Amino acid sequence: MLSGLGPAAHLRDHGIAVVKDLPQVGQGMQDHLAVSHYFRATEATLNARLARVLAQMITGAQYLLMGTGPLSAPVNQCSGYVRSRRSNRVPDLQIYANPISYQTRTASPAVEQEAGFLLCAQPCRPESRGSITLASSDPTTPPVIQANSLATENDRAMAIEAEHVLAQLAATPSVQAITAKRLEPDVTAMSDDDMLANFRDNANTVFHPSCTCRMGRNAQESVLDSRLRVHGVDGLRVVDASAFPNVTSGNTNAPVMMLAERASRMILEDAAQARRV
Repeated sequence: MLSGLGPAAHLRDHGIAVVKDLPQVGQGMQDHLAVSHYFRATEATLNARLARVLAQMITGAQYLLMGTGPLSAPVNQCSGYVRSRRSNRVPDLQIYANPISYQTRTASPAVEQEAGFLLCAQPCRPESRGSITLASSDPTTPPVIQANSLATENDRAMAIEAEHVLAQLAATPSVQAITAKRLEPDVTAMSDDDMLANFRDNANTVFHPSCTCRMGRNAQESVLDSRLRVHGVDGLRVVDASAFPNVTSGNTNAPVMMLAERASRMILEDAAQARRV
């Protein structure tokens, strides 16, 4: 948009010369939201290694000097895909289980002192779409991000399903065996209305924003063609998660690498074709 590619009226509102009117730039944003529930543990967890300054220094040195220890592994040490209902044909939730508990809604996110763990669930295929627009023509000014999460009935239903699956996990014998206390709000004691309200209040992005320059058939409904070229702009492609027509059902990292590999072939193919012409 700052370069003059985007919705013409929006660009003019910010004093930006219109190079190409592309109404879908910044539109159609999708993201994954995940909700977590926290538990006190009966056994030692990574809280002991990461909650206190001295322990943090030792853990950091272990990683820097030997490449081992907690920092050598992803925080989501156990994850996978599940079906919220047995009748579902494919998995529709991604589950995370982390051997650590921490606060994310404080000014300074911090690992808790007591041993703990969390269970987390993320609906895979949200339908809601938001937008990213300009707040100013100044490139140092953050954009306006309107997530528009839980805008559809299906997304609200899936938020409740995610909570139900976490309640089932929390009630399993293996999880109960290491649970000293379920922290409030206790997912096993919630009604459906409580679950939806909790998801609204406490779900967080897992940093998968996508689709704001999505592929499609024409400039009225998309930004890119099937070869990742910006409609009506020669020599310009977009190769990242914003090119996805829909957010992928899981993490975006591998799909973006796949897209980049495919785009590199397209670029070479088009260059070869241009030389022949």
